[in-house]
Amino acid sequence: MPGDFSMCLCLGPLPPPQLRRPSTGTLRPCLVPFPRPPDPRKKGVVFADALGLALTTVCHFSRPFFDEDPLVLALASLRALRPFSTSTYTLDFQPPAHDYTSFRAKLNKRQVCLEQCAVQGAAVAGTIKVRNLGYEKRVTLRVSYDDWQSYYDLPCTYLRDPYGGGEIDMFSFRLPLAPDTQQAEFCICFWCQGKEYWDNNEGKNYALHKE
Repeated sequence: MPGDFSMCLCLGPLPPPQLRRPSTGTLRPCLVPFPRPPDPRKKGVVFADALGLALTTVCHFSRPFFDEDPLVLALASLRALRPFSTSTYTLDFQPPAHDYTSFRAKLNKRQVCLEQCAVQGAAVAGTIKVRNLGYEKRVTLRVSYDDWQSYYDLPCTYLRDPYGGGEIDMFSFRLPLAPDTQQAEFCICFWCQGKEYWDNNEGKNYALHKE
């Protein structure tokens, strides 16, 4: 005899798929890393101790090195770095600062005096000291290569003198010597407050000659 038939269906999430592992070997990963090419911008670092070298260099200086006059050190460094020159020049005078007492007396009397001077290859370098008579001042070298048949004026450069104390100013100069120069003479002119003061080495000028 016919009858009603009913059934209850329960819907749920499907079970996760079962991945079977092969019986032999291991699973190979899906993502395989590929080696990257070396970056040419990267630089290697090698330390000195790995090469058997010292990491530091210690220099010891004696106290008299620091007590030396800065000008003497500057002239010494210029002498060490002077270019090769086949010409040799000799000063016909002794730099005034070698006799410091006489140099100070001359500076107080003349208001201007050559201090140091040395031949540096194809040039003569030196310093000049002047009395600080006013703010605006000018120092020039009057130079002649032909026994004063002609001459020209070479401007000097102001230098800060740590030992000047405000009463003394320092200037420097570099006098070039052409290859055909046989001799040269110069004197110093100091201009300040409308007046000129000269240092001409007691009338003999400062001279040098080619050996």
